[in-house]
Amino acid sequence: GVLIDTKDTHYIALNQALKEVGDEYLITESEHISVYDGLSTKEKLAMLSEQKRLPLSKHEFIWSKKQEITKSKLDKIGRSQNLIEIFKYLELNDYLIACCSNSIKKTVYQILSQLGIVKYFDYLVSNGDVKNPKPHPEMYWKAMSALKVTPEDTIIIEDSPTGLLAAERSGAKVCRVKDSGDLTLD
Repeated sequence: GVLIDTKDTHYIALNQALKEVGDEYLITESEHISVYDGLSTKEKLAMLSEQKRLPLSKHEFIWSKKQEITKSKLDKIGRSQNLIEIFKYLELNDYLIACCSNSIKKTVYQILSQLGIVKYFDYLVSNGDVKNPKPHPEMYWKAMSALKVTPEDTIIIEDSPTGLLAAERSGAKVCRVKDSGDLTLD
């Protein structure tokens, strides 16, 4: 959500997959914004089982279908000259850069590659690389540890409530953005 607006893509893809199981499991837009924003698909499915009685036996089907739909939507992403310029600047000024995402690693690589910026990242962490995804700060701590930096020397840019909570819990400096349009060198 910070580099490119994918919230709607993930929301729509999950609802399309849920619809194949039953309309009673669909997530409304207000639920998405207030409850599910920034959580991994697996966390969302667990919550849906708890709150809307989604059968656990359907999780694997829904997860796979959601990934398939998401990939087809993300295939349309192109290079971002704005992001390339930002990351070139950061690289020239010796910043270490990590991406910490609640998405699966395959999706993270796909997006960063298609945007033309994957080569600027020193470290990537996805939800599959940690025991505790956001809102737990584990993925931020893992990135800081791998890059050998302290929280005091780290700036985390986040947009979702879940990501912001994880960032704050990590002890790093936090820069809140509304969406990818807020991401500038300033």
